[in-house]
Amino acid sequence: MRLMSMMLVVIAASVTMLAGYLAISMTQPATRAGAVTAHTHATTAAAVAHPQAIQPVAGVHAGAAPATAPQTIVGDPSAHAPSLGQIKRELQILNLCGGATSSAFAQPVVASSGAGFVPDPGTQQTQGELPLLTRQLDALGKALGVTIYGISGYRTPAHSVAVGGYADDPHTRGQAEDIGVGSLLRSSAAQISEAELARFGLYRPFDPSGDPNNPEVNHIQLIPSGGPLSPTQASTAWSRDPRCR
Repeated sequence: MRLMSMMLVVIAASVTMLAGYLAISMTQPATRAGAVTAHTHATTAAAVAHPQAIQPVAGVHAGAAPATAPQTIVGDPSAHAPSLGQIKRELQILNLCGGATSSAFAQPVVASSGAGFVPDPGTQQTQGELPLLTRQLDALGKALGVTIYGISGYRTPAHSVAVGGYADDPHTRGQAEDIGVGSLLRSSAAQISEAELARFGLYRPFDPSGDPNNPEVNHIQLIPSGGPLSPTQASTAWSRDPRCR
């Protein structure tokens, strides 16, 4: 009996231990799941975004700027400045012929809206008789209500020869002015008659007819004290460039 009692005690103890182990085993998965869940929440809470510098990559352009209100265009977007070649040709013709022979070059460098005499920039107007000559041209322009442009006043002997004149022509002595009336066109000077010039002591020594096709129609001088010279007296043998005819 005593042996049987001891065996029952041992079996009871084993059953108790087995029941405890099973109870513990059944609660561990839940405990482990809770631990994993808690760890996951902790990790998620600890993850904080940090700004990162982006290094530029060759060949990659920045995105387009946001659209803005359209701007008002000032001026003529289709206009173009004259080429250097065109400017040189214009200056060559003006210097060579004492005035433009084409309407393409007739626009004054500095335009004036008032009546009177306006010298072109770069011309020399203080030598010899030019102060008196240009003063008379100014009075004539105001009397007629027109702008008289002074295209060529004094020229050095070398300059005069280079543009088809001669070394001792009236320009080299400060006695002549090539003019344009309202423009730089040489023929525009024909708007002023010989009688109108004479009222202010002026005349065309080489072209008293006032013919607009005459290459000397815009060459103006003061009438000498002894009276106007005839074209034959005023003329000398000199060869003008054919482009000026």
